[in-house]
Amino acid sequence: MKFAHIADTHLGYKQYGLLERENDFYYTFNKIVDKIIEERVDFVIHSGDLFETNRPSPKALVTFQNALLKLRKADIPMYGITGNHDVIQRKGFVPPQELFRKLGFRLIDQQRPFYLEGDIFITGIPFMSKSMKPLLMKKLEEASKKAEEYEKSILILHQGIDKYLPFDYELETGELPTNFNYYAMGHVHNYINERYGKGKLVYPGSTEIWKTNEIRDYKKNGKGFELVDLSGDMPETERISVDLPRDFLKETIQYNQLLPDLQTLKNEIIKLKNKPIVDITVENGQFTNQEVFETVHKTLDDYTLNIRPHFEPDKIKEDLLAIENEKTLEPRQLIVKKLEDLENEDVDRLAIDLFENLSKNKLPESEKIAEDFFNSYFGEHGINISEEEIKKEMKNSGVLKGEDE
Repeated sequence: MKFAHIADTHLGYKQYGLLERENDFYYTFNKIVDKIIEERVDFVIHSGDLFETNRPSPKALVTFQNALLKLRKADIPMYGITGNHDVIQRKGFVPPQELFRKLGFRLIDQQRPFYLEGDIFITGIPFMSKSMKPLLMKKLEEASKKAEEYEKSILILHQGIDKYLPFDYELETGELPTNFNYYAMGHVHNYINERYGKGKLVYPGSTEIWKTNEIRDYKKNGKGFELVDLSGDMPETERISVDLPRDFLKETIQYNQLLPDLQTLKNEIIKLKNKPIVDITVENGQFTNQEVFETVHKTLDDYTLNIRPHFEPDKIKEDLLAIENEKTLEPRQLIVKKLEDLENEDVDRLAIDLFENLSKNKLPESEKIAEDFFNSYFGEHGINISEEEIKKEMKNSGVLKGEDE
């Protein structure tokens, strides 16, 4: 039996506040659904963060509805759980996925903890934060015991594991039960495929570039989904990638070559089909951020959708050099050094900004920095919506049309 495994589609995400980027996420999702149908799979698994928030826009809801209608026409059901972006943890409220059961979405939750697809046992657990770990471990134990009754089993989770997400994990390596054939993971946006227990553990990654720190993995593994065959003793997996509608360019330019290198970059960008997102670092030299900012934008603005500039003049380079040369590190230098291997610029900046403000006892500023980072990195999850509110919004926008077709 063959199935497709996707995760972290984040429908409705208006990256950088741009409508074009929101539409890019819809475009890629639709392309993946079409490719899944071409592969003639028996079913689909979605491992959470279907939507960017637990109160998705009408357009996000319509996009998912249309995808389910196409899958239903091809007789392909979809199983899934909620992730940290679209989970609801308040009584009396339901996640938006609940509305799509009639269209073939088989939500795994407390009321319906497992399904059988032929002789395959499919279970899962909605996202649980670190504070809920005792409950998560209890649910994992219950799922593992139930899986022992079946020859083939799939566990769907939307959790971070310390091995793959060292800064924000809920589980440590080895805490997962070992008796499942396939671990359909979500939450980590990079592609991971490893042996675990008697089967395979796979994070298919996000279907679009949600953060710029995903660019390196995208260039290596692409964005897409996992095609899985459970016919044999060990699952056979194949990475299926799709082309994204827009390039993400990550460039480093030396200040003394700023103008010619910007011109070269502009010439490359002009050849692209769609305006790209450009993440650009200017380093080495005596310059002001404002001076370089204006030059970069004046040269590239007309040819890019968004520019993400970073500046590293000589002073910052001197700090980094001091880290290598000094045996005794200052706190700020120690932070930079410790975070170096993570290759996550967002976390680097968060740590440095918090240190600079907290060391000066600027508590309100520190709270704002942390709040902005959390909202940007993990989405705003504090908004809850009742089933009636969602249905009303969908009805007004025409989303419910065709529900019983």
